[in-house]
Amino acid sequence: MKRLLSLALVLIFILCGCSAENGQEQSEFTDKNAGKASLGIWFSFSEINSMLLSEKGFETELQQAVENCRSLKAENVYIHVRSYCDSLFPSDYFPLIAEAANYDYDIFEAVIKAFREAGIKVHAWINPYRVLTSSSDPQKLSEKSPAYKWLKDADSENDRNVCIWQGIYLNPAEAEVRRLVIDGIRELMRNYAVDGIHFDDYFYPTADPDFDRVSYESYCEGSKNPLSLENWRRANVNALISGCYTAIKAINGDTVFSISPAASIENNYTALFADVEEWVQSGYVDTVIPQLYFGFDYPAAEYRFEKLLLDWKRLVSCNPQVELLIGLASYKIGTDAAPDNAEWEQSADIIPRQAKVCLEDGVAAGYVLFSYSSVFSDRELNQKQRQGLSEIS
Repeated sequence: MKRLLSLALVLIFILCGCSAENGQEQSEFTDKNAGKASLGIWFSFSEINSMLLSEKGFETELQQAVENCRSLKAENVYIHVRSYCDSLFPSDYFPLIAEAANYDYDIFEAVIKAFREAGIKVHAWINPYRVLTSSSDPQKLSEKSPAYKWLKDADSENDRNVCIWQGIYLNPAEAEVRRLVIDGIRELMRNYAVDGIHFDDYFYPTADPDFDRVSYESYCEGSKNPLSLENWRRANVNALISGCYTAIKAINGDTVFSISPAASIENNYTALFADVEEWVQSGYVDTVIPQLYFGFDYPAAEYRFEKLLLDWKRLVSCNPQVELLIGLASYKIGTDAAPDNAEWEQSADIIPRQAKVCLEDGVAAGYVLFSYSSVFSDRELNQKQRQGLSEIS
């Protein structure tokens, strides 16, 4: 009798396990946002620069952008204020971008005012490490760039703050670099009433050991039990992220700190040394916006939109205080680039369908479109996708 009872219990356990496995996608997540989905739009540095150089004038372009965003009921915009160790606004730490220097007023202040008057929140988008990608020649940098100053001053020790590897980058390993990034955020928040600080997916640009060999060897020499290169790099990025979060909240606890990682959780961890799971678990971020820039029929199944969405829902489930938004690839509309061009060239509703999934999902709090110029392009396919968005937003 006992043996039969044991077998019965085992069978029940197996059946329950299979049931949980089959229904995992529906049952393992807390439903927080079903029927609600905020819309956000990224404004890249190239789009801001185009507006600044437009023959129509920046004021006209800005007002049109506000009206366009309002027409889709956008709630958030992410304005690229620091793309290459520079600044859209006057800064004590970073050189003002040339396009903004042509104006006799504060461009970023005008942007904040215009969007705020329309009821749209403004997030300041920063690339923390990138300095120059078109060249490895420091002479091509502005003399006001902190990277240029470190490389050209008499102190050879601070040269390690800058890594030159198929471009120029600030070195994530160095405390002085972290101070620079955090000081820049403090300056921004004290001078401008932004709703958020936003990072994208540019962390370590390579896994090549030569990138930061000097800093790593110095670290190993001073440590009894040094971390592996990979874990040391992750620790460097974690130190920046946690430091930024602390600095942001010390100035204004309501300011949202968001990061937009690449789509693959594994690649973030192994190739970019961005330990997003650690950031979520430890509460170093308020919002993650993974770049799910793939359609429903991507050739590699692990990169299909709904599979990626499930991966990210699982990741953020460890901390209910962290919000999940989804980055969508409006820039791919009509693309002829392989390997997923067939889907994007032919379909007129990928973005609206993905937005609807976010709307009905229950975990994702909304979506953010990359980027402004593609969302509001006059091309026929873009217009159709935009119409589809307007019908569900």
